[in-house]
Amino acid sequence: MKITIIGWYGTETIGDRAILAGIFSFIARSYENFEILLGSLNPFFTQRTIDEDKSFWKDITQRDIQLKVFNSTRPGELKRSIKLSDMVIMGGGPLMHLDELIMVEYAFSRARRRGVKTIIMGCGIGPLFYNEHQQTVLRIIQQSDIVILRDEQSKQNLVDIFKKFQTSISLDRIHVSLDPAVECALQFSKKFPALQKSYIALNIRQFPEEYSRENISERVNAILKSFVSDIAKQYSDRDIILVPMHYFHIGNDDRQFLNVLKMDTSYENIKVQNKNLSLFETLRMYQCAHLNIGMRFHSVVLQTLVSGRNIILDYTEPQKGKIYGFIKDIDNFEFYQDKYFVLQKIMAIDNIAELHECFNFDLSKISERLSVYLNAF
Repeated sequence: MKITIIGWYGTETIGDRAILAGIFSFIARSYENFEILLGSLNPFFTQRTIDEDKSFWKDITQRDIQLKVFNSTRPGELKRSIKLSDMVIMGGGPLMHLDELIMVEYAFSRARRRGVKTIIMGCGIGPLFYNEHQQTVLRIIQQSDIVILRDEQSKQNLVDIFKKFQTSISLDRIHVSLDPAVECALQFSKKFPALQKSYIALNIRQFPEEYSRENISERVNAILKSFVSDIAKQYSDRDIILVPMHYFHIGNDDRQFLNVLKMDTSYENIKVQNKNLSLFETLRMYQCAHLNIGMRFHSVVLQTLVSGRNIILDYTEPQKGKIYGFIKDIDNFEFYQDKYFVLQKIMAIDNIAELHECFNFDLSKISERLSVYLNAF
């Protein structure tokens, strides 16, 4: 079985790497023998992250993953990969207003013409502010044999777009699960027991303008700066480790913003994790922390599942974005009701209380939702 996986690899965050590990786990549970052809927008960067993560893949799959990287921006390489494959997968991440969506549309269209199975595997829908990108997403969905979205909100976003363009959609084809990174987090927790430590792990990012129609970056970044200082003061007896989820300049290397925050404060207990962490090391960082605070989507996903001692800073579209969709699906805002802050709507982050309990999820319900991926194969 040869499987081509495309997506936003080549600019991958730790979250994208967790998605990939989760997908490998699903594939390894479904096939005895398989080979992966991984499309990358920047193969040199993907090769580096593979070298960092491949031992962890073996830990959670009990396999040496057979993998080759190709340049998905080169039509010739993409064509060859599709020709060799039994299946083409869009491997998670958002279908959002990025011009690179055209690569996904091209790959799925070509695969369908050749009779190669096409799967949307754990993607989100949005943000999509522009008609051009909305229509591209509709065409990608129409070229998909199986569509698995990462939350119910994404399904509603997709239905709204189909209605906007008066296009029919068969809802039976649209399945909803959880992000594939959830599988990665669960497999990690099975293999590696927690070791409680005293530090606080904090992931934040510079507010990305593409997530809002309004110019609110300066206000949100000021809120984050003040918040970091408040946390350092409140927990003066603990190290506050600012943990990146992205280590590449394309997509905004988190370390740039985190070091600016560090230099703009006077608290000695604020530390920046400047050395690259692998996926495993990042999971371990969150698992062992006394308290986690997450802003990037996959920091929220991973912190919630490997720790459950976490505060959530949601920078995405209020009541529509991926963080909202994940927490609504997994918790319905019960445990996290007073631990969830919507950055686009508030002027400050107040009342961060000490957590005395952890989020306890229902493993059987999560496993049932994840079974959608196994059924896709």
